[in-house]
Amino acid sequence: MSPTSSKLMPVLDGSAAGFRRAAGDLGEAIAVLSGGLPPDQWTRSRLAQALREIQSFLVAEAHAQDGRAAISEDVLLRAAVASMMTHPVSVAMPVALVTEAGHGR
Repeated sequence: MSPTSSKLMPVLDGSAAGFRRAAGDLGEAIAVLSGGLPPDQWTRSRLAQALREIQSFLVAEAHAQDGRAAISEDVLLRAAVASMMTHPVSVAMPVALVTEAGHGR
């Protein structure tokens, strides 16, 4: 890959509409690559940008997955969380008898 074509772009917005738009662009790029009509210059630029956004999203997700995997493999962290879960949690709130609205005894 040339440095230009592998350059990362801003990540997709992460919304359902953004994913649908990216999926449509990806489908269009696949059609062009499989022998469809060559796109005009504006469409080619749009598809290249969409593919770079998808690439950036996948790279960011790979980094996030590395972090999730590291946390799930951390034995000490899992043991600490497990020990916290064995102790019951209770929340006590002070209660005062109310005789009139806003006035305690």
